[in-house]
Amino acid sequence: MNTTRPTPDMQRELDAMYAVQMNVVTKDFGGGVLGLDDVTVGFRTGGITVLLGLSGSGKSTLLRHINGLHTPTTGSIRVLGRDVTRARGAELRDLRRDIGVIFQSFNLVGPMSVLENVCTGRLGSLRGPRLSLMMYPRSVRREAMEKLDRVGLADRAFQRADTLSGGQQQRVAIARALMQHPKVLLADEPVASLDPVSSLEVINLLQTISAEDDLTVIASLHQVQLAIDFADRIIGLRSGQVVLDQPTQGLSAEQASEIYSSVSGLDAVDASAPDAADSEVRR
Repeated sequence: MNTTRPTPDMQRELDAMYAVQMNVVTKDFGGGVLGLDDVTVGFRTGGITVLLGLSGSGKSTLLRHINGLHTPTTGSIRVLGRDVTRARGAELRDLRRDIGVIFQSFNLVGPMSVLENVCTGRLGSLRGPRLSLMMYPRSVRREAMEKLDRVGLADRAFQRADTLSGGQQQRVAIARALMQHPKVLLADEPVASLDPVSSLEVINLLQTISAEDDLTVIASLHQVQLAIDFADRIIGLRSGQVVLDQPTQGLSAEQASEIYSSVSGLDAVDASAPDAADSEVRR
């Protein structure tokens, strides 16, 4: 992306092309710690981008800037044609309704039914508390069932969420995110705690949903080969800087793994192995 300030006409064109635009973004946490360092990158509408990098490289920090959980020290961020860095209050809440998020830990309410967990995805657009499943409008419950059917779990709707396997819980979390009708989906290590079979099921599901809904997906992953198979594009981060930005077509696992070479001279990690160190600095 061009770092010069665009004209209004050019900005409209960029907004149509890119769901997310980060322009010369730096995040200084203080004490010499840069979470992001002069990052300029755009995420195309409807595309799937995977962030790769060691622990502390800036992957989670970048994701948290997109939905306004972090504010950059310098630079600007536009999401869906709106300036996140200036959004406050109701404007920021409105923007976040268009941004779904799924996490490594699923963040489901264990004792609650699967169906009610999915219904909570609509809380941001409903008024008043919802203390039980039947307090949600019938239309919301019906839609939640449709979302569960889409992720292959309609038959588990009335089961406690904490009785499901890890892969099933992540699919419930995806169904919950879809209840927002998001235009952008952020996936922070969505398969890090799953076995290889469940990981592939979740990744395939995200790939299908992105294609069917023209949904922009930005995910951080450990496994290099899985990332290449899943994404349209790989962005590699090291010490908060973009060191790789390349389409996955023609990109080898060996090339992508070079981003894991540390400044201390350690060899690149095995391209097929999960990055055990990638617990990411949670800021």
